[in-house]
Amino acid sequence: MRFTVNRFVEKLERSWIPLIVANIFIAFAAPFTTAYYDYRYFEQWYDIAIKYGLSKTYTLAAKTAYFPLTVYTFLLFHWLGLSLASLLKFEAGPLNPVVVLVDKIPFILSFNLIYLVLRRRYGYAAGLLWLINLSAYSTLAGFQFDLLVALLILLSMILLEEGKAGKSLLLASLVTLLKQIFVFTALVPFAYILKRHGLRRALVDAFVYFVAPIVLFSLPFLLYDPVDFVAKSLLFHGLRYPQDLSLWAVPLYAVSFNVQLLPEFITWAWVVPFAAFMAYLFYKLVRIGVHTEKALFYYVLVVSGILVLNKVGGLNYLTWLTPLLIAMSARLGGDLGLKLRKVSVALPMWSLAIYPFFTFYTAVIVGGDIYIVEDSSWEPAEGIFYASYGYHNPLAAIISLLKSSPTSYFIFRSLYNAMPLTSIMVTLVYNAAIIYVMRVAWRSAGW
Repeated sequence: MRFTVNRFVEKLERSWIPLIVANIFIAFAAPFTTAYYDYRYFEQWYDIAIKYGLSKTYTLAAKTAYFPLTVYTFLLFHWLGLSLASLLKFEAGPLNPVVVLVDKIPFILSFNLIYLVLRRRYGYAAGLLWLINLSAYSTLAGFQFDLLVALLILLSMILLEEGKAGKSLLLASLVTLLKQIFVFTALVPFAYILKRHGLRRALVDAFVYFVAPIVLFSLPFLLYDPVDFVAKSLLFHGLRYPQDLSLWAVPLYAVSFNVQLLPEFITWAWVVPFAAFMAYLFYKLVRIGVHTEKALFYYVLVVSGILVLNKVGGLNYLTWLTPLLIAMSARLGGDLGLKLRKVSVALPMWSLAIYPFFTFYTAVIVGGDIYIVEDSSWEPAEGIFYASYGYHNPLAAIISLLKSSPTSYFIFRSLYNAMPLTSIMVTLVYNAAIIYVMRVAWRSAGW
């Protein structure tokens, strides 16, 4: 009996069936799901680039809160999607399934590459944990660039583990070109070079591998309108209020989303502890030294610090940490590794299922509004839901059923009224779990 079980496990570990099943699911689901609230801004980028030229994207777009690689990636694949839809004689309207599927190719590739890296480097179980992880599918459904971010962070960490600090810096540059906050991932390879080769070599490598690519990709926008480029890609984030699962958003929930009751300093106060943490982390890296075999723990600390201290706690942001968390659970093993594996599964469910259930979906069921922090406006939840997922999907049928029941409507109306309180509770638990992960990484780094 034991021999039969062992043979089954061995065959399972060599099997590619779970990955095939995951991709079949993605192929059917991905074309019909997207967060249209964000996607409409992406489509505007394309319209501007086609009509007025690429360099005017940041100047004319209503919102371009990303760095250039995000813009380039969307423009390229959206053009390919529209071209394919035209070739197939499909109407290339908003949320055309063919166009949306092609738009998502970079994310689907990232999903698969993360699986392959985790499986090859950390074992079959690590790859399987990724395949059953809600954060991957939620990010794909919502049309967010976080899967691409997660892949580049994971590869940057692995390159540093292999002593290839220059290439690690280059990938840190690319991930920064997707989302600005990841400039801090460069601290780890920079500290490695600084400690081993001195300040001059570190500065040269930082310029060649990190600064130069960012400037090169940003050049069309910097040359045309540097003021709008800086204002929309950087200053926008400085002015917005805290949101979603950020600890800094707790005061916003406490005043029931009435931002007028909040002091202005709440929009920038997060910078002080955030900068202090990153500075102290860099100090430790330089003082004690960067040991390549502990690179995973350093990256976990950087990314976890961004999640806990950043004022924007986007629901899909956990995707940045998930592959690193799975890798750390495999690296540590034993009871601690088992706890981290449980966290890697439970935390995405908490942030991407429990939190939206108490907030967004509750508002959809009762026909209520939700507060969009980045636009400082109340929006009808139903409108956002159906614009993103359409009227013909299983979730829409469930929502319709819940709406029709007086009992369920009463329950969800009560939950909707209690949204500030439930938001606080979910946010505190979410951040407590990430702080636990940080504590494990800090000790594993030998600090």
